Amino acid sequence: MEEEEIYDDIRLTKRKTITNGEKYNFYIYDMLALEKEFSNKVFGKGDTVISKVKNYKLLDDETGEMLDVKLKCSKKIDDAMDGFTPEESKKVFKKCLKVLEDRGLVKV
Repeated sequence: MEEEEIYDDIRLTKRKTITNGEKYNFYIYDMLALEKEFSNKVFGKGDTVISKVKNYKLLDDETGEMLDVKLKCSKKIDDAMDGFTPEESKKVFKKCLKVLEDRGLVKV
């Protein structure tokens, strides 16, 4: 699997891999810095997971294809969104998604 940093100011990585004999390229967006910023450092630290939210794509400048985007978030925010009081974590997560959409992420 090949990995390539796309931008310096945001945490977007392009992964190139082969799955079941087929080429599969996708992006991973690391949301930890945004989580930390929007939650006054409550979220955005510790272990990370790939979010269950998987309905986003981003244009690949090299190929012109829309590639899947996997959102890497803190385990803490992921767990909190499924917890007994998910309001604050969902609010922070939505703010993160809004920033990403402003940077070109497309909801499908």
